Amino acid sequence: MSMEVTRLHTYWSAEEAHSVIEFLEVLREQLWENYGDAVVDMLRETSAEQAWQEAQVTFEFDDEIEF
Repeated sequence: MSMEVTRLHTYWSAEEAHSVIEFLEVLREQLWENYGDAVVDMLRETSAEQAWQEAQVTFEFDDEIEF
């Protein structure tokens, strides 16, 4: 897989910046409407997985047991 670099023009007039902000707000709303439940489920699974991994304790015992 190759990575592509996209160059963004970041010096805008106030009007252009406002248009971009409005677009991002509409995009965000639409993404939440279409994918919100799936995103929440994914975040819950990731969080639960991380909590489980953090709760695991590893003991490093190399002692030989003599009977």
